[in-house]
Amino acid sequence: MAIEKNTIGMVNKCKLGVEQISSECSVNLDEQVSKLLSYCVYPMVENVEVLMGEVNVVGKLAVKLVYMTTENQILCRDTTCDFSTKYSNNAIDPSNKVNICSKLIDANAVVLSENNIKITSIIELHYTLIKQEDLTILSGADETMCISPSELKITSLACYENQEFEEEINFQLKEKFEKIISVDSDIIVKDIVQGINFVSISGEIVSKIMLLSDAETGKITTLSNTETFKRELEASGSNQDSQIDLFLQVRKDLMKYEVIEQEGTNSLKINVPSKVVIYAYDQSNVNCTEDIYSLTNNIEIVTESFKRVNLGEFEYFESKIEGNLTLSETQPRVDKILAISSPYVLSTNSYIKDGEVFVEGVAFANVIYLNDEEMTTNSIQVEVPFTISEKTSNSEGSEIVVNQIIDDVDVIVKRGRELYFDAKIKANVKCYKEETDAVITDVAVGEELPERDCAIEIYFGKEGDRLWDIAKSLNVSLDVLKEQNVTVPDILENNTNLTVYYQKNK
Repeated sequence: MAIEKNTIGMVNKCKLGVEQISSECSVNLDEQVSKLLSYCVYPMVENVEVLMGEVNVVGKLAVKLVYMTTENQILCRDTTCDFSTKYSNNAIDPSNKVNICSKLIDANAVVLSENNIKITSIIELHYTLIKQEDLTILSGADETMCISPSELKITSLACYENQEFEEEINFQLKEKFEKIISVDSDIIVKDIVQGINFVSISGEIVSKIMLLSDAETGKITTLSNTETFKRELEASGSNQDSQIDLFLQVRKDLMKYEVIEQEGTNSLKINVPSKVVIYAYDQSNVNCTEDIYSLTNNIEIVTESFKRVNLGEFEYFESKIEGNLTLSETQPRVDKILAISSPYVLSTNSYIKDGEVFVEGVAFANVIYLNDEEMTTNSIQVEVPFTISEKTSNSEGSEIVVNQIIDDVDVIVKRGRELYFDAKIKANVKCYKEETDAVITDVAVGEELPERDCAIEIYFGKEGDRLWDIAKSLNVSLDVLKEQNVTVPDILENNTNLTVYYQKNK
């Protein structure tokens, strides 16, 4: 008995695990520090080396420090700290791809001496395995076998790209200033369009700028600028029907800016370099065997279970958040807010329920303010927990990858000790779900069926029975059963007697 088999290549995407690592570094400053006003830490994965059973990860923490010197100057220092880790898992081998998303869990900055600040951080790394696998399926057999054909949906990796690109932001600075204290930019993708060998992404770049307006009075101005962007990226192997996974982050360690003076006006040019990782997946149907039986022999069907990925839709949404903070009695009261420095947002949990995707997180902002009584410049970090939601077409139980930024941040002081915070969260989500399926891979042929001892047989069919199952139980072909019972539908609509005539072997 000739059995036909095919080997097909497919890809699965699954969550490997989550790891938390700690990092500690010191920053030496040229100036003497009297007070640290704000700090922000941004983790970036730079290099991933996939080995047998492990992944070596190298990254950087982009650190932004805003501080006051002993000469009452407010300055900013951008620096980086290195981190590395080795993650072990028996499922990893060099033929796989491992995608790593990093997020900050906690950070703390302490002034150790007049010109030295220590930063300690906890980073969380989320490991996802993109695994190529071969699957053998039974696709055909000779005329002694009866086969019920079917189709199997498989996913294949059409494209993997790791690229960098740079966007240039220019906008006019309308009011006079003495110097720029700090510049920071975040990026969010709002739409993805795939084509033949390319992916087009569009979204927004949100920049926050802190200016020293008047050195004598210590007046600070904070600006926020939002620019749209659109970028076409190479994605060799993708097409209009591909499903795209895209991971984008700003290379904050490589950001540059300069003031352009022209005809009595000043404009700020910001170069925002970004790293993007693109995965393009194709889905197709391949012929397989749903069921099989032999007309001449007993057989044993061999099946194999396998994992496959069900990719969800890319979705973007925005939501407003707000919260309140009351200063403790030991903290100087707020008489005037000078600046909102380094706002950022962390996601702590995400899930899908009742057709909505929920994202939980915490928004942070460093508020620099004046206290008139003590004539001091102070700061406090505002933390606002939030839960936002939006309707989704993705299914419950999916793994959710969330990217989000914060925009339109505002803090208002009430009665000197109460701060009201409001902002907008801009987020995109991409979902996937690992599913288990099974397929017939082979048939083990046993002893011959015994010779029939009758020439005719009546089968008492019940409502809902399938002709295929009846033919299989009688060891006759489906075509013969239909020819001899021409009025009977494929699925019995009521209890029906079927007649089968057997031809005697000579």
